[in-house]
Amino acid sequence: MTDLYERKNYSPHQVGYLAGIVDGEGCVYIGNHSCNKETGAKYYQTLIKVSNTDKGLIDWLMSIFGGLRGEYTPSQMSKNGRKQVYFWQCSGSRVTHLCELILPFCIIKKKEIEIMLKMRATFNGVAKKGKQGIQTHSKELLDIRQALMNELRQLHCRNHTYQRD
Repeated sequence: MTDLYERKNYSPHQVGYLAGIVDGEGCVYIGNHSCNKETGAKYYQTLIKVSNTDKGLIDWLMSIFGGLRGEYTPSQMSKNGRKQVYFWQCSGSRVTHLCELILPFCIIKKKEIEIMLKMRATFNGVAKKGKQGIQTHSKELLDIRQALMNELRQLHCRNHTYQRD
């Protein structure tokens, strides 16, 4: 699976607004999944997601920055939610590029963006998911990715610790 993202130039206003939206409404996410049942090889996922009840905001993010958009299903929404929730998300090299652009403007999520950039750097020059499935990586690389994921998650949640393998 190749990443076909091409870096684009954005206006300072677009970058500043994206930074504010991500800083206030966004989620910086690193997760891992064991995809290979035979080897247990881990697959790490990185993304930025913005959820909002204003479809216009989501449409704007999509039209300017690309990525993926959608809407929450009834089972994904809170029980007392009265409005439809929409989302925009980006992953892969798009995350790297956008994080590099918004980092100087972020306040609340600055540390999360820095961690994401460290995580994305571990993907440079590494084999990608493809026909052969998930390739195994060195224990050192997996340990670095796990540590970065744990560091990010500790910033997200104050009541739990994550000790996943």
